[in-house]
Amino acid sequence: MCLTDGWSWVKTNPGQPAMSGDLAKLFRHEEVNAPDLFKQNAPSSTATLLAREVIQNSWDAGRELRNRIPDSPGFEIEFQFYRRAGNEKQDLVRALALESLAERVSSVDRARIGLSPNDCLDEIHDDSSPIRLLQITERGATGMFGPWQQAKSHMYLALLSLGFTHKPSGSGGSYGYGKAGLINGSKIRTVVAYTCFQEEPDDPEVTRRLLGVTYWGPHDYEEVSHLGIGWYGDGDTAEIRPFENEEADRVASSLGLPIRCPTVIEDLGTTFLLIDTPIDPHDLLCAIERSWWPALVEGDFVTTVVDYDGNVLVPRPKRDPILRPFIDSWEIAMGRSEPRKNERLAEVRARTDGAMVTRGRLGMVTDLSGWSFADQISGPDDEPISHRSLIALTRGPRMVVEYLDSSRTAPYIRGAFIADDSIDDLLRQTEPKAHDSWMTKTDEGDIAPEAVAVAKQVINRIKHLVRDFRNDIKSKRAPVDNIQLPLFDDLMKRIVSGSAPGIRQPLHDTRPISIRTRYELRESDKAGMVQVEGTVSFSLSDNFKGDRALARYSVIYRFEEEGRAGALADLQVMPPEGVTRVDDHTFEGTLERGEVAVFRFVSAPYDSSWSGRLIAKGQAKEISLASVEASV
Repeated sequence: MCLTDGWSWVKTNPGQPAMSGDLAKLFRHEEVNAPDLFKQNAPSSTATLLAREVIQNSWDAGRELRNRIPDSPGFEIEFQFYRRAGNEKQDLVRALALESLAERVSSVDRARIGLSPNDCLDEIHDDSSPIRLLQITERGATGMFGPWQQAKSHMYLALLSLGFTHKPSGSGGSYGYGKAGLINGSKIRTVVAYTCFQEEPDDPEVTRRLLGVTYWGPHDYEEVSHLGIGWYGDGDTAEIRPFENEEADRVASSLGLPIRCPTVIEDLGTTFLLIDTPIDPHDLLCAIERSWWPALVEGDFVTTVVDYDGNVLVPRPKRDPILRPFIDSWEIAMGRSEPRKNERLAEVRARTDGAMVTRGRLGMVTDLSGWSFADQISGPDDEPISHRSLIALTRGPRMVVEYLDSSRTAPYIRGAFIADDSIDDLLRQTEPKAHDSWMTKTDEGDIAPEAVAVAKQVINRIKHLVRDFRNDIKSKRAPVDNIQLPLFDDLMKRIVSGSAPGIRQPLHDTRPISIRTRYELRESDKAGMVQVEGTVSFSLSDNFKGDRALARYSVIYRFEEEGRAGALADLQVMPPEGVTRVDDHTFEGTLERGEVAVFRFVSAPYDSSWSGRLIAKGQAKEISLASVEASV
C-alpha cells in the first residue's frame, strides 16, 4: 500500500492477481434499452444505471432483513442532492482529504484513468464553486454485515469484489457489478459507504463500518505503479481496512452523514455519499419510475428524491401516460382488474418433461383509437419514432428487466409479464450484468442450459400470445369507411338542416343560486398521495325572486371510475358562520341578497393515480336545483 494524506493506493504487484480500479468502464458502452415511446424524455444512462443497480442491491438487503425479522420496518431509500460551498466545502475537503486526490490527478492523464476533463478536483480551492453531492440513504435493510477478514463481508463484496457474490436465490443483483452504478454517480469516481448492522457471531463487537473508495484506472505516481484503487479507512493497518464502530461514527459525522445506531432497527442499513455527482434529480426520478413502477405500484418500498432546493420529489408512475398502459396490464396480470373489451389475460405455459407448466401471467391492453394504430410518434428533436408492441418483463424484485419488443406492425399492444416464482432464479441467471434482458442463447455466457431453455420458452411464448392477441384485434377492427361518429353526424345534421326541426335551442338558466368553485390538488405528506382543497361560494342569482331565502347546500367529491362519478371521497367541509350541518354533506342556512356563503373543504389523502369530480349543489325554498360539476 501507499499512504498519502489520508488516502492509500494499491500498488501493482506482479506476484498477485490484479484488478483495474476503473470499474466504471464496465458500463461505458452499455445503455439500458429505451425502445419506442421510451425515447421521449428519456433519462440519462447514468441516472438509469444508478436507479437500477443501487436500488436493486439495496432492495435485496431490505428483502433479506424482512426474511430475518418479519416485523421489521418497511424498506425505504432516499436520494438527497445538495451542494457544499464556502466553509462547508472546505470542511468536506479536509474531512475526506480531497486535496490529495487533486494533487494526484494533476500529474496523471485524466482520460487514461477514466475521468472527464473537468471536475471538482480542478476547483478544490475555489470556495465559490460548490461540490455537488448525492447522499443515498437506505432504511429497513440489513446493512453490509460480515467479518472483514473473510469474503463473507458484504461491504467487501459491494465495494471491492467483482464477479461473485453470496446473495440468496431470487435476489436482483448477483455478480458484484452494482458498484459500477454507484461509481458512475461520481465524476471523480469516489464513493463513501457508512453501514450499520446487527452484531453477528462470526464478527463480534462490530456493528458499524465506514470506507471510502476511489476507482481510477492504473497509473504511475511518483515513479510507482498503482492499480488505481484508492481507499480511505483505518490508516493504522497495512491492508485495506474500514473504520469501525465509534471511529466510523466520527468520520461519518465529519462528512455530514447522520449517525446510525445498531440497537434502533430503523437505523439498520447503509448511507452512500457520491462526490461531485453529474446526475440531475428529475432525471433520476424519471429513471426510478420507468424501472421500478411494479414495486412502487405494489407498495413494496418507498423511495424519494430530494433536489438541490430541498423539494421532495415522489415517484408517481400512475401519472405518466407512457407507463399507464403497462400499469393497467399489470393489474390484469395480478388478477385485480377484469379484462375489458380489447384487453386480455393469459397464462404463459410451456411443456416440460411432457407436462404443461405455468411460467407466469401476462396482461395486455390496447388503445384502438390511439397508439394501437399510430405508426409513429414524435421523439427527441421532433424525429419520428416507430411504434412497437412492448411487454414489460418482471420477476421477484419487481424491477422492469426489459420492455420486450414483441412486434413492429400495427395493431400495437402494451403488456406486463409476471414470472412465476418457480422460475425466478433461473431467469436471474440469464440476466447480463446490467440485468436488462433474459438471454436465450447458450453462447451468451456461462449460463446453465436449463436457465437458457426456460428464458427461451418464456420469450417465445410471450411473442406467440402477443401475435394471437394482435390478430384478434385486427379481425375485429371495423373498415375505415364503416366507422361511425354519432356526435359528429348529429352535429353535421344540425348544420345542414339550418332552422329545420331538430335544432336544440339553448336552455335558459333558471338557477336560483349561483355557485363558484376554486380548488387545487396538492401533494400530501404521505408518499404517493395527494389532496384536493379549496372553496365553494354560494349566492342568490338574478333568477331568484326575493332578497332572502332558506338555502340548502351540499359539497361532495367523487372519484371517477371509467369516466363516470364513482365512490365518495372522504371530504372535510367547513361551513361559514350561521350555517348548520344536516348530515356529512348537506347544510342549511339563511342566504340574503348580496351575501356570499363561502364553504372551505379539504379531502383526506388519496392515491395520486385517481382523478375526481367536485360536485356542489344549492337549493333555495325548494326552487329548481342548481349544480356545478368540475373535474379535477
